[in-house]
Amino acid sequence: MISFVFTNLWRISIIGIILLLVYLFLKIAYKKKIIVTKFTKEQLQFLDFILIILPFVYILLVSWYVWRPYNQTIILPEKYEGVVAIQYNRPDGQAEKWTGGFLGIGASRIIEVDSTGIAKTQFKFHNNAIPFLGLEQTYHNKGGLKIYYKNDLNNEIIKGADGKYSTYENNKGLGIYFSEFRYRYDPIIIFTVVNKKHYNYFFMTKKEKEIWMQKKQKNSNFYIEEPAHIFNKKYKSYNNL
Repeated sequence: MISFVFTNLWRISIIGIILLLVYLFLKIAYKKKIIVTKFTKEQLQFLDFILIILPFVYILLVSWYVWRPYNQTIILPEKYEGVVAIQYNRPDGQAEKWTGGFLGIGASRIIEVDSTGIAKTQFKFHNNAIPFLGLEQTYHNKGGLKIYYKNDLNNEIIKGADGKYSTYENNKGLGIYFSEFRYRYDPIIIFTVVNKKHYNYFFMTKKEKEIWMQKKQKNSNFYIEEPAHIFNKKYKSYNNL
């Protein structure tokens, strides 16, 4: 009960409170010592067991629903190198398509990117929430992501590049770099697929980033953590996209 009071899951205790009030009413008002039922002793014990594990099952199911990954498969044009921006909730975007899963469980959204690096999709942006419980996922687009080239759908461009971290690189010289804004609430996800040799064609150098951070910090009363990757002047429009 204490754990429910100090979390947003306290609402489940309403069930217990109602049952407790009914019990007290019967015991005090009707002076009931024993409530006769048609259940056997074994059935009552099983019911006790169900009631005991109910809160734990409830918490597990709620946590899974809210924090489950946003499974999506991003397909890029063959040998594409550059910035990729996925825009969600677009009525004029590509129709919803799915792959994998069992009876719809664990299936992945398919989003195809064109030669410009832009993809508009009718899929709604990831925002798992249960308003009644006050629970909402804050790490949008974190995990559940797979990125492929159109000509090689059996192998991810970089295996494991699922958006949990900012930087993914392989021994073939390729890198996938996620925008520092990947955790924002906006219905968008941005990442860059690039040969590591061409990194500074898209992003600020270490020195440029230091200057940028100094300006940012100067105009803020709070400590600003340095992002892993910041687009340079040529691609700075993506910083505000």
